[in-house]
Amino acid sequence: MAIGVEEFLHRAQRLRGEMASRSLDALLFYGWKRGQIPYISGYYPNYIANVAMVLLPQEGEPAMLIRFPFDLERARTISWIPDIRASGNVLNMAQHCAEACVKRNLTTGRIGLVTGDNVMDEMPRSLHAALQSEMHRVTWVEAGDLLQNARLIKSPAEFDALRRSARLADCGARAACKAIQPGCSEYEIVAAAEAEMRRRGADAHLVVIASKGVTELIGPPEHKTLEVGDNVIIEIAVQVHGYWTQTAQVFYVGGPSSDQSKIYQDTYLAYKTAVETVRPGVSCSEVAQAIEACLEQAGYSDGIEQDFGHGIGVDLPEPPRIELKDNTVIREGMVLVVHPAVRKLGTGGAFIGGTVLVHADGTETLHEITEIPGTGD
Repeated sequence: MAIGVEEFLHRAQRLRGEMASRSLDALLFYGWKRGQIPYISGYYPNYIANVAMVLLPQEGEPAMLIRFPFDLERARTISWIPDIRASGNVLNMAQHCAEACVKRNLTTGRIGLVTGDNVMDEMPRSLHAALQSEMHRVTWVEAGDLLQNARLIKSPAEFDALRRSARLADCGARAACKAIQPGCSEYEIVAAAEAEMRRRGADAHLVVIASKGVTELIGPPEHKTLEVGDNVIIEIAVQVHGYWTQTAQVFYVGGPSSDQSKIYQDTYLAYKTAVETVRPGVSCSEVAQAIEACLEQAGYSDGIEQDFGHGIGVDLPEPPRIELKDNTVIREGMVLVVHPAVRKLGTGGAFIGGTVLVHADGTETLHEITEIPGTGD
C-alpha cells in the first residue's frame, strides 16, 4: 500500500467516531478479495484461499487474524497493526476472535460487522454461525455502510496512488495498441498489455477484449485472429500500491470506416459531456442522464450498452454507480470511472472512458483518451 501509518490511524479514529454515534463497542472486519481489510489494515490477503479479519475496538489496540502462517512475516511488515495472528483455517478465526474479544473486555455489547459492500458480501454463513456460537452474548450489527461511506471520499495520498495506477493503465493501453495488427490474436494483445504493466510494477491487472466489436461484448481473450476492418474494444484495469484505475478504449485494424468514426466520435462526446457534468453537488443520476441524452440525440437509443460508470479505489468496482437510479450526490474527494458504451450491430461499437478525480472546482481526468481512435501498429 502507498498509504502511511498516520493515515491508517486517522481512518481508525474516524471509524471510532462513527462507532460511537451508533453505540458500537467494536467493528469486526472480514475480507477475502474485497477492500475492507486492506483499507483498515494495509494488509491484502493476496493468496487465492487466504482471508483476514480485523477487530477494531472503541478503546484499545486492534487485532488482526490471517489464515496462513507462512504469510505472517509479510502481514507484520506491511500492516500498522501490531497484534497479528495466523488461525490456520477460517473456522479457527471465530475462536481466535473470541479470545481477542475477551482480552479487550468485549464479551458483551454491540459489535458491528463489516464484511463487504453493496457489490459483494464475503463472510461465509459457517463463519458467521461460529462467531455467534463463540460469542453468544454479543449483539451483532450490520455496519458495512459505515465503512462504505468513509471510503467514498479519498485522501490526497489516495489521489496520488490513483495517479500512479492510471499511468500504468495507459502504458498497458499503448502496448495493446502497438500489438494490434492483422494476424495477431486476442491473447497476444492482452499479453502485451499485461506484460507492460507487470514490468512497470503492477500489483494486479484485469484486461478484457472484444476483437470483433461490431457484434461482441468484451470478455476474457479467446483464440480469435484479428483482420483488417476489425473494431477492437479493450478495457484495462490495473492495481498499483493497492489502488485500481480503469480505462476503456477502442482501436481499428486498418482504420475505422466512416460509420465507425461517427460511433466513436459520438461516444467520445458523451464521455466528455459526462466529465464536464461531474462536479460536487451533482448526483450520479444527473451524470447518467447527461450521457443518455447525448447518446439519444446522436441516434443510439437502442444501442446504449452497459452501465455508464462506477466508483473505484481499493476495489474494482466501488459504489456509487453512474446510473439513473443512483441518487448519490458527488462530493469533493470522490473518484469515478466514466465509460459510456454504444453498439450498432453490424457496423461498430465503442466503449470509451476512464478514471476521474473530483476536486472542489471540477474534475481531473487521469487517462490519455484521444478524440481520434487508435489503429494499431
